[in-house]
Amino acid sequence: MKSENIPRSIMDETVDISRSIYELAEIGSKEVKSSELLVSKLKARGFTVQKPFHGMNTAFKASKGSGHPVIGLLAEYDALPNGHSCGHNLISAWAYGVAVTLADKMGSGTIEVYGTPSEEGIGEYSGSKVKLADDDVFSKTDVMFGMHPSDVWAIGSTSYSDVSYLLTFIGKASHAADSPELGINALDAAVLAYIGINLMRDSIKADKHPVIGMYFREAGNATNVVPERSVLEVDLRSTSVSSLQQMVDKMKRIAKSSAESIGCSLEVTPTSPLYKGYRVNSTLDALLGETLSAKKVDFLVINDEMIPSGSTDEGNVSRVLPTGHIDIKISPEGTPGHSDEFRKYADPSKARQSLEIGIEAAVNACIRLLENPSLLKKAKEEFDAKKQKQFS
Repeated sequence: MKSENIPRSIMDETVDISRSIYELAEIGSKEVKSSELLVSKLKARGFTVQKPFHGMNTAFKASKGSGHPVIGLLAEYDALPNGHSCGHNLISAWAYGVAVTLADKMGSGTIEVYGTPSEEGIGEYSGSKVKLADDDVFSKTDVMFGMHPSDVWAIGSTSYSDVSYLLTFIGKASHAADSPELGINALDAAVLAYIGINLMRDSIKADKHPVIGMYFREAGNATNVVPERSVLEVDLRSTSVSSLQQMVDKMKRIAKSSAESIGCSLEVTPTSPLYKGYRVNSTLDALLGETLSAKKVDFLVINDEMIPSGSTDEGNVSRVLPTGHIDIKISPEGTPGHSDEFRKYADPSKARQSLEIGIEAAVNACIRLLENPSLLKKAKEEFDAKKQKQFS
């Protein structure tokens, strides 16, 4: 395979873009300046841009070229409260670098960049790729590629199906010593729910890999006042969509019975869409791996049988069209994601070499698809075969 090097001018510009987004560090659904920067740079490179896109002010779609194959790239640019501790400034820069490099080399076909807000699940556009996938936005796109920074090199991805809820228990305040009988303790109801939901682990098959995370957002205001309001946030995950739905149904029953037993009212509010588990496309991943192998980079090959370590709305995209994924190593192995330490490694001046390899791998994979239609056919056949098996 002939390796396509990334022009120095494109890499310099890509790193500058990543640096700006890194410093902006805008949290999910509020990535106003970050998305505008990407849009302005893509327009300057001759891309046609739609923004706002699909009802989301910080989402966009940029395209260049004509006809098929249509190759999509996923761009994320949301930060966490402690900055770009997940490295999404590198993901958006990667998508930009791949798109502009590939656009200069394409004789036919179309390259698309999808700007997707709030992968981290913050704000009104939480998990924007779920909405795009559910609404059939990618129906004319042949394949998709995504990237994520990591502490290892890898091709392929795996993720939990995931959904979050707020459980709000409403009781009645009263003096805790003088007139406790006149109060209705919302915290008692929330604690009962917490215990019951936590015990769900005992009734879920281990091979579904259930994960239950909870914390109290509100639990009262003073020790001498019967708490009239308590809020419990619940995050449920599983490697199976159907198992996750069963967990959700049981969680709601437990919350309802806990509220009724104390005499509280209950409000159940979803705080995220349903993130579905990732469906690997080994054909596309192998194309990404060709560059890593040529550069003698050691990398993991992830498959559908591996137990996930997190969740992503990119999983929903992989459920509707063939999706390839690469993780680029930017930190020493064992560096925890979402940490201040990982944020330091997401500084593009430190991650430039890995970012360039990641861009090169995706460009080469796309060129292989453009030059060899049988590979595109193979990727689609693999996707269709897994879909027929009712992969859950």
